[in-house]
Amino acid sequence: MNIQSLIEKFSSGKRSGQCLKVIVQPSAIYFSEFHNAMLPKCVPIQGAEWQKKLIETLVAAQISDASVDVVLNSSLYQNYQIEKPNVPQEELSLTLPFLLKDLISEKVTEIIADAMPLPSSNKLQVYVVPKTMVLGLAKELEAIKLTLGHVLVEDDVWGRAASGLDCFVLLQRSQNGAYKVSAFVDHRCVFQRTIRGVVPPLTGVATAGFQLDSVALELQRSIDYLSSQMRGATLHRMKVCCDDEDNQALAQALDERLSVNVTPLMDVSLESGVLLAQLVAENDDIGINLYPAHLQPKVDRFTLNNVALASVVCLLLIAGVHGFNTVRQAQLSQELTQLQSQEKELNQQLIRLNERLAKHRPSPEKRQAVDRLKEEILSKQDSLNAVFLHEGEQQAGYSGIMQSLATLGRNDISINYIQMDNNVLDIKGLAREPKAIPNWVNQFKNELNLVGRSFDKLQIGRNENNILTFELHTKEEAKR
Repeated sequence: MNIQSLIEKFSSGKRSGQCLKVIVQPSAIYFSEFHNAMLPKCVPIQGAEWQKKLIETLVAAQISDASVDVVLNSSLYQNYQIEKPNVPQEELSLTLPFLLKDLISEKVTEIIADAMPLPSSNKLQVYVVPKTMVLGLAKELEAIKLTLGHVLVEDDVWGRAASGLDCFVLLQRSQNGAYKVSAFVDHRCVFQRTIRGVVPPLTGVATAGFQLDSVALELQRSIDYLSSQMRGATLHRMKVCCDDEDNQALAQALDERLSVNVTPLMDVSLESGVLLAQLVAENDDIGINLYPAHLQPKVDRFTLNNVALASVVCLLLIAGVHGFNTVRQAQLSQELTQLQSQEKELNQQLIRLNERLAKHRPSPEKRQAVDRLKEEILSKQDSLNAVFLHEGEQQAGYSGIMQSLATLGRNDISINYIQMDNNVLDIKGLAREPKAIPNWVNQFKNELNLVGRSFDKLQIGRNENNILTFELHTKEEAKR
């Protein structure tokens, strides 16, 4: 979005979300549905100006604060075909009046024009209305708190009437209007002419046959002209929508006289104004708009009162922000002073503690003496631990051997001498009989502390009391 569009968006009036569709026909004004308003679907004009009748109807229905889109009857505008100029689309509505100055009798400053490019052609279909009509209607609507939204042409709406058809020919007549033949390609009107000298109705009267022949002749001429001029489009179907006519009978009569297929535009019989109101309410695709943006009133928001009010609001806002910042700055200054005081006190405490710490630090000589004493204590503790471990191992070994010998105690063996160390175990004692000695030694393998003990020498004798004695000695090399 550029700066210009942003300014226009800010300064232009806002289009209301509620939009009323108004169809202006030669004899009546038709309205679309509008939010349950007490608005009639049709209001006869009866010779009055349609703008005045429209305003009276809207005031009576108490409709306000809405946008109004108006669809004009073909009698209220003119159309021309011109060569497409090399002008940007956004500047076309400003340029068209000057391009039409040789085709119109009005001054270029007194008309409003809009155009649509013709399919398969380098031409424009231009629609022209008097500027006084559009601006006068906009002013009258503004007086009753309504906004003129778009000014449309019915030719642009009829192009969407034939469901499923992009290209067709339409024979149409509104109440108190003339018979018109129009051609549409890609839903856009590319041709229109009025059939004069025909008095309605064309069906149901005695003279209908003669008039039908005359109308069929004019229609066939138009179809032949379109076929020769528009070779890229196939206009082989015609639709009929004429008020105060039996459209089914009219279509059948024309189908018998023309070279194209003719059918009614709608299956049900609806007045042209009602049908246009339905079509324009269902389609938001706006083609021709004869109320361009450059003619719409701009809301000047930069008035003296608005600027003064905005200035006061800005000053109050600045004063409020300044006051808040001042109070906040005072609070922060007070907090900063407190923190600085705390910092100073903590720094003083740190200095005192460092001085006390310096006094409590030992000299290097004392540290070295302490380290030597610690090493000496550790050395002595290691020596004591080694002695305690060796004595414990010896005590555990000797007590285990003694306990095992006690466990193997027998009635026929008595021990009266034991000599032992880590490698030597000599035993002396008394036995009841010689065989008791080897039996007792064989039991050593059942005790954990005696298993593996072997004896090299066994001496057996008797003492002075004639009692059997024995001596068990370990191997001699073990003694050495």
